[in-house]
Amino acid sequence: MMEGRQLASVLLWAEAGRKTIKRRLCLRKRILSVVAFGIVTTLGLALAGHVWIASDDADRLRFASVADDAMARTTAPLQMHLSLLHATNAFLVVEGPQVEQEKFSRFLDKVDLTERFDGIQGVGFARTVPAQDDAAARASLRTNYGEAVDSWPATEQTLRTPIVLLEPQDERNRAALGYDMFSDAVRREAMQRAARTGEASASAPVSLVQEIDENPQVGFLIYLPFFSDPSRVAGAVSETEGFVYAPFRLGDLFAAALMQSPRLPVRVEAFDGEIAPASRIFTSSGDAAAARNDEFVVVRTLEVAGRNWIFRMTPTAEFRKVGSILPAIVLALAGLLLAVLLALLTSVQARRSEAVAALNVESQRNLAQKDLILSEMNHRIKNSIARVLAIARQTARGAEGLDDFLESYSARLGAMAAAQEMLTRSQWKRARIGDLLAAELRQVFGDRLEACDIAGPDIEVDETKAQALGLTFHELATNALKHGGLATMNGSLSVRWALVGGEVTIDWCEFGLAESPKLAPRSGFGTRLIDMNVTGELGGSITRRPGANRISIRIAFQWSDDAFRKPLTMG
Repeated sequence: MMEGRQLASVLLWAEAGRKTIKRRLCLRKRILSVVAFGIVTTLGLALAGHVWIASDDADRLRFASVADDAMARTTAPLQMHLSLLHATNAFLVVEGPQVEQEKFSRFLDKVDLTERFDGIQGVGFARTVPAQDDAAARASLRTNYGEAVDSWPATEQTLRTPIVLLEPQDERNRAALGYDMFSDAVRREAMQRAARTGEASASAPVSLVQEIDENPQVGFLIYLPFFSDPSRVAGAVSETEGFVYAPFRLGDLFAAALMQSPRLPVRVEAFDGEIAPASRIFTSSGDAAAARNDEFVVVRTLEVAGRNWIFRMTPTAEFRKVGSILPAIVLALAGLLLAVLLALLTSVQARRSEAVAALNVESQRNLAQKDLILSEMNHRIKNSIARVLAIARQTARGAEGLDDFLESYSARLGAMAAAQEMLTRSQWKRARIGDLLAAELRQVFGDRLEACDIAGPDIEVDETKAQALGLTFHELATNALKHGGLATMNGSLSVRWALVGGEVTIDWCEFGLAESPKLAPRSGFGTRLIDMNVTGELGGSITRRPGANRISIRIAFQWSDDAFRKPLTMG
């Protein structure tokens, strides 16, 4: 009996252990997958972020290089223009300030002014004369251009610097002949600085007198003081013989510099002296979004003939199209993919571990079931022997002789064998409660079945419940034959079952006991096996109520089948 109790405990422990391990492994699998995914994703995103930052720094350096290229494109033409002014100054030193317009024009044609010097409006010479005596200037204009042009506009200055030579001659430059540049304060300041330093000097932004069409541009001029004596390099404006100068249209100058092929992905804003709306001298074309983009801003200062130009440069949309953020995006996607793969591999490995653990628990459970089956077989054999002996005793009591005994005895043993064969063929896959009960009662009681009264609806149960009920009926019937109501010739048995509200109840009542049963239930293997089947396999409950020379047992469990039910009576 102690062995049966231990085996039953092992079975219950194994089943509980299997469920616990399964739950723990499932939880561990989820945790490991989430942890693996989180770690790899974090590392991948961190590395992608690092690459992103590095890419951002690389973009800053790349844009700084683009900005430097834009500055170089602007600086180179200005240097060439200054060189042209010095060359023109040297030409006038050689030929004299009274040089004929034809020679002056031929000189500029030789240097290929219109083709090689983009952005410049022309090259000219303004003669320094007293304000009250500009006859020489008028004579030069009449000689060179065949027009009698007075110096203009009116001025309060004591000196005039009218333009007497300006090439190439076109409609714009013809409109500037005779203009007294010293009369304008902005031009005057640049000329005074040039005379004082002896170097080329640029004016602040002005409106050129050449702007006679519908699309005027802001311009500026560069002046180089002229002295017939090369040894004189500086002095006052009154000491100069004139100024070699060049007018520039800022829009044309910057367009010629920045629109070269290949186009630079940069938006340029140029300011004279300081970054302020009033000081803006040029703004290149570009999308509005780029104008508001302050992420990459490069500021450069360029010294142009004594004046500081400040350039504020921002990237255009074309710069972003060839940006270096693609490696960071690819790395982030690769990190996420790796995290997913690692999480899946972790999940697969966890499932394998779960399968191994479940197999181990199942092996222990199978071993315990094997031992239980062996113990049950031993118990059944003993019960069968006890039933055979009981049948022999009962048959002998009512036998009239040896032949009568042999005939009755053989019939009862044959009924037992037939019932056992029927149960074996059914394999307990699906059975009706009435059939299970009748088969066991026939097997145990033989021709004493008339002492049994069973009745109930036709209820089918599945394999697990059939096995549990068959074993339970067998143990109850065996106990009734050995110790209960059918242990005496006057005893009887009543079994009723019913289905109410999804619950099956079986009432087992034995009458005519030789003595009143004790209040405490028996603690043998059969009793424990009954309890284990009812509570474990059926998931139900069992209640024993002893009375005067009788005992009532109620078994109750849940039923969820929709099988056909019909009344069954047997008496």
